[in-house]
Amino acid sequence: MDNDLRLSTRAGVRFAGAAQVALMLVLIAVSGAGSQASGASQQAVNRADALLRTEERGKEILSYVHFGAAYRGHRYVRTLAVDDGTGAFALVYRFQWEADGVTDLAFLCDSGGNVYRVRVEATNAEATPPFLWANVSIAAFGHGLIELYKDRISENDREQLHDLVRKADARGLLELSLRLRQIVQ
Repeated sequence: MDNDLRLSTRAGVRFAGAAQVALMLVLIAVSGAGSQASGASQQAVNRADALLRTEERGKEILSYVHFGAAYRGHRYVRTLAVDDGTGAFALVYRFQWEADGVTDLAFLCDSGGNVYRVRVEATNAEATPPFLWANVSIAAFGHGLIELYKDRISENDREQLHDLVRKADARGLLELSLRLRQIVQ
């Protein structure tokens, strides 16, 4: 079995039975989840991937999702079609952290390859769900982010950032941070 897919009880997840795994694989194949997203240009996919694929960005993203966890790597898993009125596709990356932590994140993108939402697809972190510790410590980190971007963002983005810090919304801050990085690239 692939080391990425081995989920230990230490991380809070029990092993799935063979029948459940087989059913999950059939559902993925039938849904076409592993296929290239329709309507997404390769240029848009490349733009989003360029933002997300680096080790530096992986560490940054993990700091929002599993605050304080040791980053062990991340890799592209698949591209999904998105039809929510805003998005065209999602890039799914598998993040590995601590000794045996695994979290799959879908980065939803518009037709231009701009990330606008982050969705947790799967994780073995039941004891410490994604974004929990970042939400707890967001005030200090959020104000640092505001200070970092204050001269390069619009008044509207600054207001949105202040609102997210007040709400202690780590997911929202991650989404805004990714959007701002794409703007200043």
